[in-house]
Amino acid sequence: MRRFKWSFVGVASAALLAAAVGRAGHAAANPGSPPVTTVVALDPAAGELPESITSDGHGNLYFSLVSGSVRRINPDHSVVQIATVPLPAGASLTGIKVGPDGFIYACSDSFSPTPDGAFVWRISPATGAVTQFASLDANGFPNDLAFTEDGTLFVTDPFLGVLWKIDGAGHATVFLSDPLFAGNPAAPAFAVHPFGVDGIAFAKGGHELVVSNVDFGRVMRIDLDDEAPRARVLVEDLRLQGVDGIAIDRRGTIYAAVNTHNRIATIDKHGRIEILAEGAPPFDSPASFAFGTAGNDKKTLYVANFAIVNVLGGQPAHPGIVSLPVQTPGLPLIGDEIDDD
Repeated sequence: MRRFKWSFVGVASAALLAAAVGRAGHAAANPGSPPVTTVVALDPAAGELPESITSDGHGNLYFSLVSGSVRRINPDHSVVQIATVPLPAGASLTGIKVGPDGFIYACSDSFSPTPDGAFVWRISPATGAVTQFASLDANGFPNDLAFTEDGTLFVTDPFLGVLWKIDGAGHATVFLSDPLFAGNPAAPAFAVHPFGVDGIAFAKGGHELVVSNVDFGRVMRIDLDDEAPRARVLVEDLRLQGVDGIAIDRRGTIYAAVNTHNRIATIDKHGRIEILAEGAPPFDSPASFAFGTAGNDKKTLYVANFAIVNVLGGQPAHPGIVSLPVQTPGLPLIGDEIDDD
């Protein structure tokens, strides 16, 4: 299979890929949508494209830029540069989470296996020191991640169609490989490459993983208590095609960032879909979510507007972090800490 060099900030690469991603549509704004607030506006010309956002237990938010930058949004919404990950040429920074040790972990990947860009990085929020935590298959595309309380890390790979499991020492093994994780070469959501399993979050007190499949608009459950865990489809729907990051609230409602359609959807425990909000603006290729964690902010959902479709399509882009009110707080992000109330 042909590999593409992915440079989010290069004008030449943007022109090369514009036609490939240009088929994603723009939805009309939903009159019944909750109000959306811009928290951080970023500059696409400077390569400031936020692929992932997460939170800690102290009211801070962290987001990754594909260029390698990691930034913190303080509770007062001021922004601080934390670190810059030394990415190999052609690589980009993707999913980001805070581990149970308080360090920040971020995935990197590349559309080319040479040089290798498939890593997980460990970042000190206090000093900004960056170390390589784990090395994965160079042919893959490690994308999103979720922790258990003991430091075990699960990482999705939409190119290889696998779920990695990484122990506290950074040793990686394939936890699950499933045909349901594969992308769809016949009708990829991003025509530049098929994308399979992508978003990931814990549910049911850490006993279940929920994952998304970009190309098929598929959301799956994995019961970790099963003797032989496997993926089970909760829902598959064209309205979810392009689903990227996911998040789950305390009622078990799944939030889905439908990247290629500028759409935020919700999925209940029975697989019923509702379109919570859509339209560009205020959404520009939403890629990831984080619930607020402090006080009244617990009923705020933060969204990373990746803006990649417009950037690569040569259209006006508005990357940044936006927020909207929700009715129910989110689940804590670390698996064994999850409360099912």
